[in-house]
Amino acid sequence: MFVPFTDQIPTNEVMQLEDRPHQIGELADKFGITLRTIRFYEERGLITPRRISSRTRLYDLADVARLSLIVTCRRFGLSVDDIAALLAVRDTEGAAAFRPRLVEALRRRHAEMIAEAAEAERLRAEIEAWTAEIAAGA
Repeated sequence: MFVPFTDQIPTNEVMQLEDRPHQIGELADKFGITLRTIRFYEERGLITPRRISSRTRLYDLADVARLSLIVTCRRFGLSVDDIAALLAVRDTEGAAAFRPRLVEALRRRHAEMIAEAAEAERLRAEIEAWTAEIAAGA
């Protein structure tokens, strides 16, 4: 699930959220992540929901869009540190600087995934060969 992370209030037909504050449990359910994960992102400074008490956080649509970006980047295998660096660029330099850096990070991750897939295929072939060798000797 991805809510576009733009300069405007995000909208997406997949996730139609009312323009109202959302609580952490609601977002955890919608994104399929744990409360602890959302709290971890807050502890790392990736999101900063409004707090109305020591126990209650409220997330506006901009927070939801930011969380969506974080969740999507994590799903694609970007590290929390990489995401933090990207968001820092977005926050300090704006969307024009952020977008090419995001594209660069995703391309780098794509290349890593291709290398990981090649290694997995090499190991699969080795396991297949060794299994056949062991079975033939049994």
